[in-house]
Order: sequence, then structure tokens, then C-alpha cells
Amino acid sequence: MGSRILAGRYELLERIGEGGMAVVFKGRDRLLGRMVAVKILKPEYTKDSLFVESFRKESQLAASMVHQNIVNVYDVGQEGNINYIVMELIDGEPLSEIIKKDAPLEPHRATNIAKQVLSALSTAHKHQLIHRDVKPHNILLTTDGVAKITDFGIAKNVNQDTLVEDKEAVMGSVHYFSPEQARGAYVDERSDIYSLGIVLYEMLTGQVPFDGETAVEVAVKHMNEEMLPPTRLNPDIPQDLEDIIMKATAKLQVNRYKSADDMIMALNFVKFSKHAPFPEETKKDEEPEEPVTREKKEKSSDAEKKSKVRGKRKFKLRHPQSFIAIIIAAALAFPASSFVLKYFDDLLDRKPAQQSGSQQTSSGPGIFTPTNETVKVPYIVGLTEEEAKSLLKQSGLNLEIDLELASNDIDAGKIMSQKPSADSDVKAGFTVRANISHGPVENKVPGLVGKTVEGARQIATSYGYDLSSVSYSFHDDIPKDTVISQKPEKGQSLEKGGSISIVVSKGPEETVVLGSLKLTGLSLEEALNEIEAIGSTVGSITYTANSSVEAGHIISQNPAEGVVLGDGQSVDLVVSGDASDAPKPDLPKYTVAIDVDISAATESPFTLNVILQDGGDPVSLPQGEFYPEELSAVVTVTGSSETARVLISFGNQLMYNLDVNFPAGTYKNHE
Repeated sequence: MGSRILAGRYELLERIGEGGMAVVFKGRDRLLGRMVAVKILKPEYTKDSLFVESFRKESQLAASMVHQNIVNVYDVGQEGNINYIVMELIDGEPLSEIIKKDAPLEPHRATNIAKQVLSALSTAHKHQLIHRDVKPHNILLTTDGVAKITDFGIAKNVNQDTLVEDKEAVMGSVHYFSPEQARGAYVDERSDIYSLGIVLYEMLTGQVPFDGETAVEVAVKHMNEEMLPPTRLNPDIPQDLEDIIMKATAKLQVNRYKSADDMIMALNFVKFSKHAPFPEETKKDEEPEEPVTREKKEKSSDAEKKSKVRGKRKFKLRHPQSFIAIIIAAALAFPASSFVLKYFDDLLDRKPAQQSGSQQTSSGPGIFTPTNETVKVPYIVGLTEEEAKSLLKQSGLNLEIDLELASNDIDAGKIMSQKPSADSDVKAGFTVRANISHGPVENKVPGLVGKTVEGARQIATSYGYDLSSVSYSFHDDIPKDTVISQKPEKGQSLEKGGSISIVVSKGPEETVVLGSLKLTGLSLEEALNEIEAIGSTVGSITYTANSSVEAGHIISQNPAEGVVLGDGQSVDLVVSGDASDAPKPDLPKYTVAIDVDISAATESPFTLNVILQDGGDPVSLPQGEFYPEELSAVVTVTGSSETARVLISFGNQLMYNLDVNFPAGTYKNHE
């Protein structure tokens, strides 16, 4: 490109990057004699004066922050129709590229990166600046390993309309959207924490938890679907690190970490050490009974080199000196030292058979860790659990049994369905999930207690029974969405076609603290968003004339600021103005996720159709094509009335006739 000068000082040298809303150039600041990065907004965004003004204000605020983990903003300006930001030029690469090359990252490394980003977010949040677009593309790693976050303020202007109209700009972001961003609701610092939790998930597993063909599809999953725990994809992740990720990515803001500092504190206490599975360990201060010979050292060193060469997720020697001492101690303790050496040779050389060019090493019996290699999923239906494990192991894959279902067609103890289906392309180390046959129906009620709602429904259906009632109750000890009790109980006689009712845990009963949430002075829309964000509801809205408060803004609230809200308690608002002139707020929208057992479909693929009746004309909500071997599907319906009827068909065959309670988020068979 020809050299161009902005503001008489910034010389644009070469184009080095492009995002959804801006193009980045490497430049030279002629005044100060330093290299810089110049980000220029794309023309389509410069036509919106509100966007440009907001962008400029946010960037100026970002420029006021100085932090080692924030890319410095040196200048913000406009020349003609060109709006630009001048920033620190980073010698490094985006985290997104590092994830592509190295994922899954070692837990300690991923945690260190996350803590650096959280430190930057903590400073930004204390300046009342929410990033709103935390993703690997906006996190740069220097050659020294320092993480720096960039692009503060730009994501604020990405709304729900953009999800549909500008897929290119948002598809990279929607995978990291918080549920409240996807809904277009109130966003605060906990939204950044959610996004960072997704980034940490991706660093540790090599993939994002929610994906889809469209931005809207991914956004809906963030709102409604439960996230697969990351240890299912990478068993090397410490359990307490997984717990932190799951808390950071809770659907409700109130269930996440309250601040970036709180999450940093939690990460500081993660236990990373994992002992290698040696039969015995020598004590740190014990000395071997005879000197370590050069020959023994070379054998140990060669074994260690073999381990490193055969795969980066290989069994790792964290303390080579201790390893040598263990070999010597074991050799001295057992006369049959050749047996001991063979044990360690087997431990180091153990690997699965290779398929499709995949090289993957075992970290335990039948458990493999993921790599970027791609393999085909074999067909395991009809095999026993052990046979299926053995076959999957040859491809470097794992097996996990989900449910034990009744079947008149598949013998007891054999796999009756699998997910993903055979011949699907997955990464080596992936866990294939399957249901196993219990054998023929015996007219005995199966045990549903301890199962998820979806699992209980599938089990009941396989026995020929119907879940006639699903009710919810708080429980201090039983996890959310887990069956607490059932009627009839397990083992009781029940003819085919009979009904079972279950009670499902809502988790521990929690109170919501209004805390520092101050509604006075906010517009009605802003107040409604904040109330929704903490999981509360709006009570009465009263209008009254008030010369000191702008029309349409909140005069007072009840309960007052700082009062603890009990479960189900609402917030009353007094608004300035005349009710006849004030705009009426939209009715609240509720979204309910319905678990659908699709294994009974007679065609493959088949069309899943949904009809919603909520008081007005029936609305058709086509869901697309599905395959019975996928076992289940999640249908999301949204409405503003309290109750509605939902009809679900497989092709032209009606399969479900449900009564939905939108505010409660529950559904049951229509009576």
C-alpha cells in the first residue's frame, strides 16, 4: 500500500489484521519515533454517529487506564471519514492462534493467562468500563508470555440485531457471549467473567462449549443449554479448576463470581499437582543404598525422551531426579529387577492402536487425552460395554454410559444407541456417549431418583411409561435438575402406559441481595433490565408527576437499596410522569427449554415441528432435521403469557402435547 499519514504524524506502513468492525495497520509515530498499531473503523460503522461517539468515549476511557495486561491506547481521532485508534504495537500473537496450535493448553499455563486477563478486567471494572467482547481474538500474548487484552468498548454496540444482520462481525464473539448479552439484557462485570470462563474452557479443551451454524443458534444455547464439563474432554484438568469454570459460566449473573478479583483468588488455590501412578515413592530425604550409575541415568533419560517424543499429552515426568531414585529403589527392593524395569518400560511405552494417522497415548486404562488429530467414530451399537470400550480405544476414543434403558430388541448389557453416530469425525481423545440396554420391559417401575430430567424421561419412555407430572422443589443437598423422588417408587408394578410423577431439585434455596443496585434516576427500561439481571421480578409500576426527576425515570423503589429480597419477592417502582403519556414496557419474555426424546422417530432424518399456542393464533416454530441416533434434542420456546400449549411432531406424527408454565420454566403432559 502507498504510505499514508494520519493527523500529520501516524504513518501507515502495512496492514496486519482485520476484525469484524475494524482494520489494523502497523504504523510509525513520527512525532515520538515509535512503532504503533493503528485501528481504523470500517466505513459501514462510521455512518452511525451514535456508534462513533460511543466508540470514541469508550476508547478515551480505555486510554486513561494503565495496566501491564491492557494494550495501551495512545490516541483516538478522526480525519475526514476515517475514525482511528492508535495503540501499543504488541510483539506476539493472539491467543486464538495459540489455541489453534497448542490446545489443549497445560492447566497451569491456561490458568496463568486467565489470571492476567482477570487482573486487567479488574482494573477496567473499577473504572466502570465493561469490556463486553472478551474472546481469544482480543487477548494478545507477547513473546515473553504476558497477556494483554484489547478492544475495550467496541463490543458494547453489538446488539441482537447484529446477530442476524452482521454474522461476520459477531460469529467470532457469539461463542463467548453471556446469556444476558444474548438476550439483550443488562450487562455488568459478571458478563466479562462469563466470557473469560468460556475462553478458559477453550484453552483447556481446544473447543468452545457451544457451537452452531448460525449466531442465533449459538446464542440460544448460551441461554438454555447446560455446558458439558470440560473434564469430559480433557481429564487432565484439575477438579477445582473445572469447578471455577462452571461457576464463572453460570447462566444467572448472581451465581457467578461477584468480581474479577474473586475469581483470581479462587484460581490462586487450584491444586495442579498430580502424582504419577508409581507402585512406591521414595521419600524426599532418603538416599539410595548404592550410587546412581551413569548407565542407570541414561536408561531413565532415554525413557523420559521416549515419553516426550510420542505425544505432547503423554505421561509426564515432573521430577526426573525422583523418577531415577524410584527406579533404583524399586530395583534394590525386588530381586527380580527385570520385572520392575519391564513395568516402567510398559508404563512409558503404553499406547493405543493407531487409526487415521492418529497418535494418541493412554493416561490410564481406557482413557485417552485429546489432541488435534481427527478420527472416525466406529459403530458400537450391539456390543457389550467392554467390547465397545476396546473398539473405541483402538481409535483413541473414550466411552461413557449415560443411561440404562429397557429394550425388547437389544439384549441386556449391550449398547443400544450412541452419540455421535458412527463415521462422525471427532478429535482423538473424544468421549463417545452411549445408552445401554436393561433388557425386556418387566412392568416394574425403573429407578429415576438421581437422574436428570432428560435422563428420567428417556428411561420412563423406554419402559413404556409416561412422566405425567414434573414438579420442582428446593433442596440443599441434591444438585439442581436432579430427580429427588418419584411415584410410584422403583420396583413397584405398573402396567405399560402408566404414569410416573417426579419431583426435581431446584438446588439450594437462595436469597437475592439487591445490594448496590440503585434504580433511582434510571430510565424505566434500564431499571427493568437491572431487576431481571439479578433474577427478581417487577411488581407494581406507579406513575406520578415530579418536577425534579426526568419523565420516564425512577423516583423510588420498594424494597429500598440494600434490602434482601426473598424468593419470589418483586420490586415496586414509582416512575416520574403521567401514565397515559408514558410508553408501556413490553411484556416480559420467558424462554423454556424442553428436552425431547427423539430416539422413537421412525424416519432418519426427520423434521421436528413445534406449534406454540399462547392465547393468540398458533405459531409454527420449525426446528429443522434431526436423526433418531442423536437420542435427544432441546426445543426452546419463548412467550410472554403465563402458560401455553406446545405441540411437538416428528414429521406429521404428534409426539408431545405439553402444558408450559413460562415464569416457572416447567412443562408437563397436557391432561
